[in-house]
Amino acid sequence: MDGKSGIFLVCATVAWVAAAYKVAALARNPRNLNLWTLTLCIALPAAGFTMAVPAVYSAVSRLFGVPNLASLLVYSCIVGYSFTALIMLMLWHMPAAEALPRAKVLVLCYGLVLVAMAVLFANSGATVDEPSDFDDVYGPRPVGGTFLLVYVTAFAFGLGVAAWRSLQFADRVARSDGRPWLRRGLRLVAVGSIVALGYCLGKGGYVVAAWLGTRLPTLSDAGTLCACLGALVITTGFTIPSWGPRLSAGVEKFGRARSYLRLYPLWHAMYEAMPEIALDPPASRRADLRMLRDLDFALYRRVIEIRDARMALAPYLAPVDEAAVPAGRVDRRDAATREAVRLRDALARLRAAGPGPRPAAPNAAVGAAPPARPDEGGDLATDLGFLGQVSSALRRLPPATTTTGASRGTPVGS
Repeated sequence: MDGKSGIFLVCATVAWVAAAYKVAALARNPRNLNLWTLTLCIALPAAGFTMAVPAVYSAVSRLFGVPNLASLLVYSCIVGYSFTALIMLMLWHMPAAEALPRAKVLVLCYGLVLVAMAVLFANSGATVDEPSDFDDVYGPRPVGGTFLLVYVTAFAFGLGVAAWRSLQFADRVARSDGRPWLRRGLRLVAVGSIVALGYCLGKGGYVVAAWLGTRLPTLSDAGTLCACLGALVITTGFTIPSWGPRLSAGVEKFGRARSYLRLYPLWHAMYEAMPEIALDPPASRRADLRMLRDLDFALYRRVIEIRDARMALAPYLAPVDEAAVPAGRVDRRDAATREAVRLRDALARLRAAGPGPRPAAPNAAVGAAPPARPDEGGDLATDLGFLGQVSSALRRLPPATTTTGASRGTPVGS
């Protein structure tokens, strides 16, 4: 198998997977005209790439007894995709009552293009099967080249209008409900369509150059690469509005799980000194991982328990060394490291104090200990990033020394 066949197989596989994904959605909603159109939009190029694979190409010729018939079928599928994409974008962009009459005109135009292509193909003299080199062999001939020019012109028209419509609709979505994944998908369709225009320019340029007496096979090959790359981008754009939100949810959940695990060193250090902060303490680190099954609740409890522990540590916290704070905005990592040092030393003082009544936390207005973050807010999202940095810094710190800036075991506020 050569490189071109491998590329065709990859494109066909991706497109068929995307088409199967949409067919599954059709099974749940068989009366959805937009979904039918979108599925056809993906299936047509999938069929085209499949028949372009040399082994399939030759099988089609043998099955129907017509050499190179696969070229006509492949190009018919590709042009069909571009017209179907225009219909789909109209159905998305305007009411069905307004879109359907225009769709009928496009279907009629597609039929005329097919008739012209079929007549030219029948008179092209393509009697020898060329699974890999149809364009290179028959493109320089007058009729064969005209066949290719009709094909790429129709395809280029569909791609250009699809790119324009996609960008237009994406701007409308951005101004209205702002659905981010639909907007991204439409822009990907526009980008893929523009890339695929390179295919039309490459194939058309090859034919014209051949008619002028110059063979430029690299121009034809570059056009084929543009078609494959554009098809992959377009397929992604058409399907991403449905699976993109799930991707966002997965990334967000991964971020929350990472935050939960990142807070463990800070929480565990506080829990060892003050076990009463934990609502449902895990028996081990492995047992703590099971809390990920109810991640939102576990993360919320972890932050609350850290906050509670820090309030209890307030009498043992040394004042912030103002001289160490640089002028202007405080770097969050520096602030996190200083906070980690203060918490480590406060925990050491608490452990040295031993059991017994603990001093009450100072009034916030007196403020011997500022909040465990360098900015205002205090909500969960605000705390997560900073507390995660404090936890990471605490894990890297060496153990506290026996003296921590105050008498051993004596609250700082004493």
